Amino acid sequence: MNTAVPSAPASNSGRLLLLVLAALALAILWFVGHRLHYLTDYSISSYSDYFWPRRAWLIPHLISGAVALTAGLVQIWLGLTNRVRALHRALGKVYAVAVLIGILSGFYLALTIPGHLPYSTGLFMLCVAWLITTSMALYAVRTGRIEQHREWMLRSFTVTFAFVTYRLVSGWLRSWIHVADDPIADDVDTLMAWACWAVPLLIAEPLIQLRSMRRQRAAV
Repeated sequence: MNTAVPSAPASNSGRLLLLVLAALALAILWFVGHRLHYLTDYSISSYSDYFWPRRAWLIPHLISGAVALTAGLVQIWLGLTNRVRALHRALGKVYAVAVLIGILSGFYLALTIPGHLPYSTGLFMLCVAWLITTSMALYAVRTGRIEQHREWMLRSFTVTFAFVTYRLVSGWLRSWIHVADDPIADDVDTLMAWACWAVPLLIAEPLIQLRSMRRQRAAV
């Protein structure tokens, strides 16, 4: 009787995936904890003079972003481990709706930033990247291109995670770089409006292509 034993590389890959997802989950919890005051303290002192007039768009943007982050993280796990059943399909719909709300409210927030064109353009293009990557993921799965769907979902979630990347990296940069204060967006904010999504996508793309090449080599 033959007993299937997982290979060492496959086992190591599974453990690495778990570690990466656990680290992402901790980062998401940190982000949600630091933004929870917008929902628990509905006052101008909580939102600041900058966000208070736009709170009707900020709240759905934050909630939909948190939902997309959570659903997307679970989707990455289900998709990469081939658990693509009813839960995966249901969460995919939740993710898509949350991203759509996040994009629409994000466009509004970016377009109503007074003055700071490089900053607002960076955030506007973040929404464009979010729209393109998620639309391609949905198109791929609708046309039966499952592997391409997974790749585009990884890109989409990379952009979704820009919510967290922005806050994590900007906080780290401020401990090293001192810039002039600005009530809306200082130089660090302007830098991160672009870097929070463009740099992660630049890093993720070779990893996605390497994964695809390994799968093609294994199939030969």
